[in-house]
Amino acid sequence: MRILHLGNAYFLESFRQLGHDVKWAGYHRTADIPLNRSLLDARSLLAQLPPHWYPDLVVLGDESTQPLVLGLETLPVPLVWYAIDSHIHANWHIYYAAAFDVICVAQKDWVPAYQLDGDRQHVSWMPLFCHPSNDQDLGMTRDIPLSFIGTLNAARNPDRVDLIQRLQSRCPIIVQSGPYQETFSRSMMVLNQSVANDVNFRTFQAMACGALLLTERVENGFNDLFQDRTHCALYEKGNVDHIIELTDYYRAHPAEREAIARQGYETVMAAHTSLHRAQALLDTVARQPLHEWVGKRQIRQAPIRWSLASVYESAARTYSQAGGRAEEDLRKRHFLKLSAQYHSLAQTIRGQLDPLVAA
Repeated sequence: MRILHLGNAYFLESFRQLGHDVKWAGYHRTADIPLNRSLLDARSLLAQLPPHWYPDLVVLGDESTQPLVLGLETLPVPLVWYAIDSHIHANWHIYYAAAFDVICVAQKDWVPAYQLDGDRQHVSWMPLFCHPSNDQDLGMTRDIPLSFIGTLNAARNPDRVDLIQRLQSRCPIIVQSGPYQETFSRSMMVLNQSVANDVNFRTFQAMACGALLLTERVENGFNDLFQDRTHCALYEKGNVDHIIELTDYYRAHPAEREAIARQGYETVMAAHTSLHRAQALLDTVARQPLHEWVGKRQIRQAPIRWSLASVYESAARTYSQAGGRAEEDLRKRHFLKLSAQYHSLAQTIRGQLDPLVAA
């Protein structure tokens, strides 16, 4: 199968490992089709593909940003979206979903919100995963009792910053940002904190690196994947006393700690890698009457475009605010230009389509 992978190339290597011909169009110099962060029409993107190469399937990996490739909904090819950050971007994700035929949602509790057109769409839960090529136990001495690696931004996640600061004042913890593989491979335990009740990538990465995961108790299908004190250890959200209690206990009981870490590692490797998810996505696609659904999508362009106008209005506001905050003149002008373009797109759609027809 010829697959055009857009956005985050979560499954690029896995699709290829499964024998498919994959092209990646993304915002990185190593992409088969490198893109810049400006608006691009989907058909103009297809024109950049090699001669006589046309996709059988388009897969968009969520980048946690507003869509820059426009007009995907018009393409006569099945469209798949792997939506990850529902807990952050639900306000526009629920409208953007109208463009796709198959939607895989990483956060289980959000699955119903993405089902907009029941007789031409399939929406299902597909949790996050690890990349074994990057996420692996390096076999190092575990001389770090507890580590945390992640973004500390008080504006975006004040609860995390508060938690880490309180922990640092009471117990030894290595706190870093950026690369995590070596530190996780040296850690007895890895602390994880979610942004908004989400089952995040760190959940899988920490276990894949062989550490005991200490993570807050969340929903979104966590208990369908892992069990407390079998694969990991759960603490109550924001409870520093509980974290310290768990840390002290598992430092004093190394055999129990290592057994749980081993069970977590084995479970992730057996069922929660990028290859598992790539195969699950393709199996889901294979079960759907996509030829029929693509036809319905093309017939129903008016309501889809009406829904996308809400996406563009949200994007216009987001980039307008970003432009207002930007200190560098070049970035400010770029953001404000994007805002104006999204605003114009939304206004054009609203002007062309009567709300009653679009509904």
